[in-house]
Amino acid sequence: MSFRKRLLVFVLIVLVAGALDALLAPFLVAGGVRLWIRWATQRQGLTADIESVDAPFLRPVTLRNLTLGPSKAADPDVSLRVATVVLDLNLRARLLGKDAPILRSIRADHATATIRSPDTGRLPAGLDWRQWARLLPDEFQFTDLNVDIATSSTAVSFHGVLLSASAIESGRFFAQHIAVTAPLLRQTFDNLRGATSWENAHLTIAGIPLARGLDLEALTIDLSRLTKRRLGIDLQLDTYGGTLRASFQGRGGAKFSIDLAGSAAKVSLAQLSSAIGFLEPITGSVRASKFTFRGRPGEFLDGTASIWMEASDFAWRARRADTVMLGATYYDRRLEVDQLYVRQRQNELTVNGELLWPKELKSWAQLPFRGHLNATIPDLNGFAQLFGASAGDFFGALTAHGEVDLVDPEASGRLAWEGQEVTFRGVPLDSLGGSLRLHGRELTLENLEARHADDFLRAEGTVELASAHHFSGRLTGAINDLGAYAPLLPAGWRSEKIAGGATFDWRGDGTMAAHSGTVQLFAHGLQLPVAPLRMPLDLTLEGSYSPKSIFFRTFRLASDRFSLGGFLLLGGNFVELQAFELALAGTPRVSGTLFLPFGLERWRESRSFFAAFDADQKFDVDLLIDHLDLAKLGTALGEQSFGSGILDGKLAAFGPLRTLQVTTSWHLENFGSASSPNTIDFDGRLEGARLEAQTTAKFGVSDPITAAVSLPLRLEKKRWETGTLLNQDQLLSATIECPALFLETLPNELNRSAGRGLVTGKIAWSGKPAAPAIGGEAHLFNLFFRLPPPWPEVTALDAQISFSDRAAVADTVRCEIDSIPIELRGRLTTSLTRFGLTLTPREGEIEVLSQPRDGASLSALRVGEGRNEGQPLLREALVRGTFAPVSLSLTTTIETDTDGKSTTSQRSYFLQPYEGETSPLLLRITAPGPAVEFELGQEKSRPNSR
Repeated sequence: MSFRKRLLVFVLIVLVAGALDALLAPFLVAGGVRLWIRWATQRQGLTADIESVDAPFLRPVTLRNLTLGPSKAADPDVSLRVATVVLDLNLRARLLGKDAPILRSIRADHATATIRSPDTGRLPAGLDWRQWARLLPDEFQFTDLNVDIATSSTAVSFHGVLLSASAIESGRFFAQHIAVTAPLLRQTFDNLRGATSWENAHLTIAGIPLARGLDLEALTIDLSRLTKRRLGIDLQLDTYGGTLRASFQGRGGAKFSIDLAGSAAKVSLAQLSSAIGFLEPITGSVRASKFTFRGRPGEFLDGTASIWMEASDFAWRARRADTVMLGATYYDRRLEVDQLYVRQRQNELTVNGELLWPKELKSWAQLPFRGHLNATIPDLNGFAQLFGASAGDFFGALTAHGEVDLVDPEASGRLAWEGQEVTFRGVPLDSLGGSLRLHGRELTLENLEARHADDFLRAEGTVELASAHHFSGRLTGAINDLGAYAPLLPAGWRSEKIAGGATFDWRGDGTMAAHSGTVQLFAHGLQLPVAPLRMPLDLTLEGSYSPKSIFFRTFRLASDRFSLGGFLLLGGNFVELQAFELALAGTPRVSGTLFLPFGLERWRESRSFFAAFDADQKFDVDLLIDHLDLAKLGTALGEQSFGSGILDGKLAAFGPLRTLQVTTSWHLENFGSASSPNTIDFDGRLEGARLEAQTTAKFGVSDPITAAVSLPLRLEKKRWETGTLLNQDQLLSATIECPALFLETLPNELNRSAGRGLVTGKIAWSGKPAAPAIGGEAHLFNLFFRLPPPWPEVTALDAQISFSDRAAVADTVRCEIDSIPIELRGRLTTSLTRFGLTLTPREGEIEVLSQPRDGASLSALRVGEGRNEGQPLLREALVRGTFAPVSLSLTTTIETDTDGKSTTSQRSYFLQPYEGETSPLLLRITAPGPAVEFELGQEKSRPNSR
């Protein structure tokens, strides 16, 4: 073949290849871009989805609806949605050079990104720094960029951001809204504008006025060293005539580390805190400051740092200081405080020293520390507020000086303080002083004394700083009038009656694991707002203690009418009272022994009875009560809850909870305030997880009321705690028999509604606790009740009640409500915690004249009598409630006749507790024949609830 023909064939091949390239390139490039994006995002722990990819020949690639999301193994929650992304690919350079940039330019429109980080302090695994470096373009533009970044404590959001930059010309920055929310600050910036520069992978955003007097002079992000896993940020702020400079360098690796350096001069804290958005204003100024840090986030103790700062006229809340100077460095886990100087008017505090922080801190007492302290504080009130005390807690003056050296093997030091006319929460101290001395590994408290008039408190002791921490000490004191120290007691006690005096002495020695000591407390006329100390009593405590128990060989509470004493032993999981005796007017009335598996220390820590109760420990109780006058006991102790009556009884209990055996019998005469005598007898026995109990009560001329119960129990701590003691798989039985009970013979404490009339009947329950069968009947004759608001007065109540199918049904209930006769049907259902009473009219009709809105509180129920005037009719009233806590509600079903069509509706009202708006419910009882308009009762005024 001739040369001319070969040349022609070659030209044809080139033309065909070019044509094929032009035809196939859009498909190959589009598919390649899609595959590369998915591969690259998977390496970063993300997933990618693209709606479409357009790749015209020799033109930029366009991605539409690009979505990125986290994979299942990704640590941070990252999501990104971009409506349009235009990429100008540098394919030729990419093919010719492995490290050549991939992009010439990038443009993204309408992008929304969300990043939620768990604050792990580490970078995502497998982060490809080189890949991010190759993605840096020569120019870029982001339009309508919205980014939300959130951690567990901080949230930052950017909305409506426009960012453009080019290597050959300046770009633009615009942010419609930027918000920062953190524990200490909250601020928003709107309509920020600035210029950008993009040169050698350095992005600079400059000339942005953040607030009046606060300008972002320049923010530079250095991306030129991404291939070496490094990221840099430089910040320059002009702050109200001052300057703030900060430089940040981040280095990637197995763990991310940072280098931070900065300086500030002539910075107004008041203006800066307001502009940045601190939640609490800070005033003052920083004259000069420098700070550095190098280390890893989350491992600050292994880094290095330094700070030098001088601030003047500092104020935050009530904390105020004229001058604060701090110079400190931290390196190799050593903190050196060159100077900490605080001056507050005439108050001055100077501290310097060094502290070594070991890698494993076993005890704070073992921290190696060397330092000096000098304090001259004429105004103790102002100085205490600087460290968080409330205004007025302290008054007076205080001086302190000392030095300590725990770095040298032979530790030494001394700290002494002395107060002049010191007052704490209104309690003046005539003198206050003391000193601490350190020699070797022994710390000695010397001459600690506080005096007020004739009252005093003295303390002395030593403690070894070695691992065992052996100590010995003594605390003594005397108080003539406890009421003078009421401001120091809990807030709820300060307005109550507090009186009495006391002397006390404590001595102890040992270690925290094994220590012992003695305690003596003698109080006279002691009166506190807690039972049983509301009336003046004398208290005597003499005993000794060890880590596991406290034994008071003398425990006695006494007055001229009352005494209680015995041997008291408080163990880790029990309370024991031996030779227990309670006497009234010198005559013993209660005696015996108490051993309860209840730990006071556990209760103090948890405030939970069940946490303090030890189910494996045994009960041992043997009590005898002989003719105890409850009224006299209550008078002697100032407690009204004891009621009145003469009580005799005995109680014996033995064994752990799961096999507990209890026998008891009680006899109570003339309980409460009643015009006729009464007696109540009770006998009970618990054995084999079954409780058998019988009681008989006789009130005046009424026949005796008898009751008997047999309950299967699950004696387990967990069941007790959850209130499920009843064994649902076993049978129970219970009966109540009331031959004839005249309500007026009941004591007022049992008849709070001042009821009168006769009740007879017998009720029996049997079956399993979940659904026991009920049977029996009861008769009510001429009952009278004066119930509290909102209920009206009920008189002449007659009813026959039948009990069956777990409910009580009264087919006919005749009574007078506010002297107006009415006849009703009733049904009562109950459980251990709830009840429901349904009432419906039997004869006649009840019109609803006015009713509160649904959900309101009912202030009064007013009933009248008259003719039927076509008002809505009450068809049913349902009273529901709970026993503990007590709550009541009323639901009414009302029928309304409109244009011959009948409709029903329901409304519910709160009865107790009252909530929100209160209104009365007005009813009218209509009956055949002539009737006279009638209205009884006046609505009781009641303020609206909060």
